[in-house]
Amino acid sequence: MTTCGPECKLGNLEVSDIDPGIRTRKEYHDIAGLASDIKRRGLIHPIAVMETETGYKLLAGGRRLLAHAHAKIETIDCKIFPPTLSELEIKSIELMENTMREDLSFYEEAQLSREILRLQQQIHGVKYSTSPDAPGASIRTVAEMMGISHEKLRQDITLADTIDKFPDIGWEKLKNRQEALKIQNNIGRLVVTQQAVERFEKETKRGNTDEYMKRLANSFVVGDFFQCVKEIPSNSIDLVEIDPPYAINLGKIKKGSGKYSYGEDGYNEIDAKSYDFFMLDTFRECYRIMAQDSWLICWFGPEPWFSLILVWLRDSNFTVRGMPCVWVKGDEGGETTSGQTNTPMRHLASAYEMFFYAKKGDPKINRQGMTNVFGYKPVPAAHKIHPTERPLDMMKDILTTFVPEGSRVVVPFAGSGNTILASYKSKMTCIGFDLGKTHKDSYVARLTMSI
Repeated sequence: MTTCGPECKLGNLEVSDIDPGIRTRKEYHDIAGLASDIKRRGLIHPIAVMETETGYKLLAGGRRLLAHAHAKIETIDCKIFPPTLSELEIKSIELMENTMREDLSFYEEAQLSREILRLQQQIHGVKYSTSPDAPGASIRTVAEMMGISHEKLRQDITLADTIDKFPDIGWEKLKNRQEALKIQNNIGRLVVTQQAVERFEKETKRGNTDEYMKRLANSFVVGDFFQCVKEIPSNSIDLVEIDPPYAINLGKIKKGSGKYSYGEDGYNEIDAKSYDFFMLDTFRECYRIMAQDSWLICWFGPEPWFSLILVWLRDSNFTVRGMPCVWVKGDEGGETTSGQTNTPMRHLASAYEMFFYAKKGDPKINRQGMTNVFGYKPVPAAHKIHPTERPLDMMKDILTTFVPEGSRVVVPFAGSGNTILASYKSKMTCIGFDLGKTHKDSYVARLTMSI
């Protein structure tokens, strides 16, 4: 017999000599299909049994044992464990064998892996030393025993803990483990954000936060722009940067609050049927607060809104050309680095976005001679705190193109807050509004780490 580890040996036993006992798992599906597969390809994973005085007791592999009986195969490959196993060791073996089931969901597998580690450490003690000969069980040694990487076992344990802490997320509805890990990472970022905001608020109450930092944080206001803008005096703002919902993805419209139906958190979307009223109200409020000679920047989805945005701007008394500015999602040399399309069989991937620059009165461009193309790489997905976040350096470039230092800026839909931060880094003042408190929390957390 070939050894299979210090506690067991491999063997081929008579099926009739194995006592299945009372199994935890009551139902076994598609025994006939498994039997046919074993007859064709053989048994890939041996079952686990323990020697007894009268024969062998099944530890794990009830479905495989039944399939052999169904196929009238008289012998079966086994991992044979000694009769001296403790109840904890038997339980650990059962769990390890269960990880080989093909019908395990990712969350069942994560919970099984965590329980195996717990049992192994209960049996052998916790291993703290990095020496390979040191006693005890660690994530690395248990992973080797299970035949998986220690990183996968670490991820599974963390995932199982996260599922326990946040049971209402609906983990069972997720497609796969990768989706679950993404949500886990987002939860981790949210927890870190909350901790950073709490520290900032405590330090502010103690008087340990400098005035510049407090001003930056207070420049992001959680509230409905259409209500908050009433507090801003007429004819007082030098530039307004509008990055509105694009109303181009009706399948993801979110129920929200405020004057229009856009969500309190996440990406805020507008029903296309009310988009004209939304944009006209936005433009008219902005026109009121803008100084006599001032600029407005408005990002938009060119399909289907290009011509309509022009009409709505002009109906709101702005002067605007039909030639927009373009953000090419690449480097300054114009080489694109990313594009996106949901229908690659029918459409090329879009690697740019546009904004119109409109004016009230007759302002002069601050950096004359600039082109209408801005080449900047997008914010990496892993670093985004808002789904439509724009690069900070690009926003500084755009702002200083139109207005000088000391200008006053308003951002109706602040999102990530990068335009607010870009304004202050360009020696301007700014105030921005957003319904999502989570967006401000992420903005404040970023401030505490970057300023």
